[in-house]
Amino acid sequence: MKLQSELLIILVHILLALVYSVFILSGRSHLRKELIIPIFFLPVFGLVTAFTIEMLNILNVQGTKPVELEQLSLQEDILWVSLKSFHEKGDIVPLEEAILINDVKVRRRAVLETLYTDPLKYLDILNIAKYNDDVETSHYATTTISKAQKDFQLAIQKLAVEVENNPDDLDSLDEYIETLYKYIESGLLEEHLLKNLRIVYSKALDKKLENVKNDRDAMIKKMRNCIKLSEYNSAFEIGDYLIANWREDERSWIEAIRACVDGQDGNKLQKILSEMKNQKINWTRDGKEQIKVWLQETVQ
Repeated sequence: MKLQSELLIILVHILLALVYSVFILSGRSHLRKELIIPIFFLPVFGLVTAFTIEMLNILNVQGTKPVELEQLSLQEDILWVSLKSFHEKGDIVPLEEAILINDVKVRRRAVLETLYTDPLKYLDILNIAKYNDDVETSHYATTTISKAQKDFQLAIQKLAVEVENNPDDLDSLDEYIETLYKYIESGLLEEHLLKNLRIVYSKALDKKLENVKNDRDAMIKKMRNCIKLSEYNSAFEIGDYLIANWREDERSWIEAIRACVDGQDGNKLQKILSEMKNQKINWTRDGKEQIKVWLQETVQ
């Protein structure tokens, strides 16, 4: 008789577990799919625990509802989506505020939204969210940053192969240079990795200059990268070349001054400033603004 009772309990448990599994798989339950296993293999206790969690979610107890990323849709109740019209603002909360306020639901939704947009736009905020007390908020922020790093690395590897196999393809080389620059400027790299990537970036710019001898934009990029690598002599040489070949272009003088200031070469700076006084230069308003600190009386 006792054996029959135990078998009956097990059969009832299996039947209820099957029904509950159907609800979970169809998305009608708040539980994750992986919880089906403990529900089946923990007679009575598994179902009781599942019902308890379900009730907590139904009652909307903050911090207890798991989030299935694959079930989220940008069409449904997610912050930072494009507004259908100017008047349909809803309860939009800036991501910076969402991370800092004590509302787990808002934090999670805000961080999840960045998974569907450009994570680099919110990188500073994601770095803060990565150390948030809420485990899921921290996890989603870390996942977003890792994904951005992986995307950059894969894109760079692919373009590096294309450039190697097609050295005369300038379009691929330009895309490679641009992708390297974006990764460098993204803030995703630690110091030693950043330096290594700057060296790769410098070599890519050298390839560009081998193919297009007097590419001013490439020279300026190379010069700025030299400054970041503390290769000031190389930066000075590029600055001198720019001034010698494009004397009327304000960028030549601005970049040369930049190299002197960052390289702390006061004598060379004074030489350039003196030379500017006798030179006709096509200044823009922005250019004047940049150099007025050093030579206010020269640019009228």
